[in-house]
Amino acid sequence: MSKWYAQDAYTELADNEVHIWLNYLNVHEARIKHLYPLLSDIEKERSERFKFYKHRKAFIASHGFMHSVLENYIDTSASEIDFSHSDHGKPSLIEKQNPENIQFNLSHSNNIAILAVCKQHPLGIDIEFAEKKLDWKGISKRFFTPDEQTNFFSLSEEAQKDAFFQIWTRKEAHMKVTGQGLSLAPTQFEVTVPPAAAEFIGNIKSKDNNFYKMQDIILPDMFKNYFSCLSASFDFKKTTQFIHS
Repeated sequence: MSKWYAQDAYTELADNEVHIWLNYLNVHEARIKHLYPLLSDIEKERSERFKFYKHRKAFIASHGFMHSVLENYIDTSASEIDFSHSDHGKPSLIEKQNPENIQFNLSHSNNIAILAVCKQHPLGIDIEFAEKKLDWKGISKRFFTPDEQTNFFSLSEEAQKDAFFQIWTRKEAHMKVTGQGLSLAPTQFEVTVPPAAAEFIGNIKSKDNNFYKMQDIILPDMFKNYFSCLSASFDFKKTTQFIHS
């Protein structure tokens, strides 16, 4: 069983460690009004583009959560944190605020956000809500490699749905750690298929020869309908997990 700590149990981040933070997004309007001022100007502008309020609310709640957590790692208040962005849109802390080269990655799905933090090394994290009406078989045939499909469809019908979301989070986490995001097609690389533990197997069409380490994130029982995976470009020795409130 994976141990999750309260946010006040926060300890200093070691060089070979990844901190994982979990946050519930379905908060009251008063909380949204508190979190909105923490966002950067670019984030505020992005939040205004959402057509539906529930999406805007999730964006504000998840990014406000990210600001609240990141101020633990840098000498900058949550409302003053600012970001630069890669060519593919992946954010990073601006250099003058980040003397220890803190790296992070955020993901959210439905009512949950998850944030991974480490020093020096790129990382990616993904969380997915197991949507009941999703055509996961069709998506598997389109976006899994031939070997992944062979292993996946050899599973029992009952095991396939959970396995799909585990594979998908592994795929997404890898796409994010590379910094390429959606520009890296899921069919260009392979990951393990459950019941095997999370592992990056290798590239099929990419020239990326970097090292990557994966780990499935075991979420608290109350979030049993969610799946999550971490990928990092270094051999981290420890993950410490916190629930933010």
